Amino acid sequence: MVCHPALRATNQGHLTEWWTELDSWWELFSEAGHEKAIEIADLFEQSNDAWAASAAPFETEPLATDITGTRALRGPVRPSGELDWSQWLAQLLEPSAALAGELFGVSDDDPPNEVLREARLPKRDGGRRRADILVRHPDYGVSIEVKLDDDNYRKTPETARLVERHYADVRWDHVLLLPKRQRDRLNAVVSPSIDERPDGTCEIVWDESGPITVLYWQDVAAAVRAVLRRGDAVDDHWAANAFLFCAAVEQQIAGFQPQPTIDRMVDPSGVVETVRPIVVSETLDEQLTYLRSRLDL
Repeated sequence: MVCHPALRATNQGHLTEWWTELDSWWELFSEAGHEKAIEIADLFEQSNDAWAASAAPFETEPLATDITGTRALRGPVRPSGELDWSQWLAQLLEPSAALAGELFGVSDDDPPNEVLREARLPKRDGGRRRADILVRHPDYGVSIEVKLDDDNYRKTPETARLVERHYADVRWDHVLLLPKRQRDRLNAVVSPSIDERPDGTCEIVWDESGPITVLYWQDVAAAVRAVLRRGDAVDDHWAANAFLFCAAVEQQIAGFQPQPTIDRMVDPSGVVETVRPIVVSETLDEQLTYLRSRLDL
């Protein structure tokens, strides 16, 4: 490597001072990340104990295993886009009264009459929209617009309005489902801005459609956790599918670190494990809050 004269340090004292400041910064952030990893590791131990003692047919929590390892994998363990994730969620909602109740706050002993995917909604101008998921009960329904990285929210209120017009026989609630990392972007591009309800949930009140509830993917994972731990699974097949879905959402969409990765952060054996807590520091904060809430801490 050739060091050009313009790139050579001209003041060794300033360079030494700069490196000293960088070392201090590095140590501070590395120590903070390491402490977060230690706390998460402790929460994992508590959570695994809670799952083992619960009515769930699993003895460890969904983040106990790393399912993100091989990037080349596709299929149900690694959905490739919004359509795959939407299909997976619809499969879980269709037979389960408990999951629909946990997610949408409705009391119904029966599962939905039907769960429609990509329902066609004709427009008066001859065009059409598609509703990602429609959860239909006898006298009410919930429409869900599924988002990952797409931040085009202009069609959301129009789709909600078309759902109500096309399926006018029931009362409708509407949900916008997106990763929590998109929250600031959503707030920046929509008008009116997001409002927080007294119960902590968020909504956007568009003139065209009325209120639309904002849900995050980790809210869905939390609902699945609650249903499984109560023993409200439809059957063993549903439970296995739901458990894997929860782990996939938390690791692949929310970016939470699985227990094996956290264990390596706690006891790092190389540069990668030492640096990782700094790189994912913000996610570790979010994960701490999430796991504490699941344990009611």
